[in-house]
Amino acid sequence: MVSVRELTKELFRDQGPILPTARFEWTMVALCTWLMSGAYLDAWAHRHLARLETFITPWHGVLYSGIFAILLFLGVSALRNQARGHRLDQALPAGYNLSLLGAVLFGIGGAIDMLWHLHFGIEVNLAALISPPHLLLMLAGTLIVAGPLRAAWRRPGSKAPWTAVISASLLLSMLTFFNQFDEPLVDTYAAATSGAPATIAHLQELGILGIMVQTALLTGVVLYLLSRFRLPFGSITLLVGLNGALLGSLEQNFDLIPVAIIGGLLADLVLVWLRPGPQRVVALRIGAFLGPVAVSALYLLFLQITRGIDWPITLWLGSISVSGAIGVLLSYLTVHPPLPALDVAG
Repeated sequence: MVSVRELTKELFRDQGPILPTARFEWTMVALCTWLMSGAYLDAWAHRHLARLETFITPWHGVLYSGIFAILLFLGVSALRNQARGHRLDQALPAGYNLSLLGAVLFGIGGAIDMLWHLHFGIEVNLAALISPPHLLLMLAGTLIVAGPLRAAWRRPGSKAPWTAVISASLLLSMLTFFNQFDEPLVDTYAAATSGAPATIAHLQELGILGIMVQTALLTGVVLYLLSRFRLPFGSITLLVGLNGALLGSLEQNFDLIPVAIIGGLLADLVLVWLRPGPQRVVALRIGAFLGPVAVSALYLLFLQITRGIDWPITLWLGSISVSGAIGVLLSYLTVHPPLPALDVAG
């Protein structure tokens, strides 16, 4: 008889012996995409539809039906495997126990969110992103969508499967969802050219900060993947393109979505050229600089052509250079310099 403590420990270790089938993993990827699409659809509705003062909306329906589908899929899979003789804490493939836990947590968070709305009303703008129930939903969603990535991480093999790449893109999209108040593809602060001097200065700060944060999130996810996998060509294009499509749709900046895709393609070409990885540290550092620089430069150039930017050259070049510096600094978290030998004699 397995104790509750051992059961809980194994549940969080999430290293069961069952290997996921391709059908299982692609189903999970599709359901996670459904969930993330529902989240961004709900965010779009809050931005564009007036008087959205109720918890019961079609947009919440898409979001929570996605959660229900994930919970049902994982729950049925676990019960089937338990009936085949597997212990309950090992009834899902490695990496997916935490996804099931996240689905349960999301349901609990949704109930708390409904009570929160009934008591405090419907939040708007920044308050809607950082309210405690929504932060709980972010944690739960992160556990869910990272399932295919966790599963691939724990299997042998150095090449990343596409399910892991899409999972990483959904993970990135979960993070950018809660940073949408200052995302370059959502609010093009860099293109603001009119207003009082103090307002322009404030918008310049937001524009540069948005580029910095998006660079950190995107580059961090890519470097995390490179610390474990060889990425197939097109991985960064898919990762950036999917995230860009979700972000660009929030304020209907559809013309920026191809920019994100082209930026991802440029990063993929850098990847092919340099072949960065833990064993090619110099290439990793160079790639971590060139990738963000290329993406940031392309974004600002496109804004200049289509909307116009009144930034001085200092801000132009400075924001591009800072994005490259952020990439290099993050690369040191992926592969740190060798440690000096310890003096055991002393």
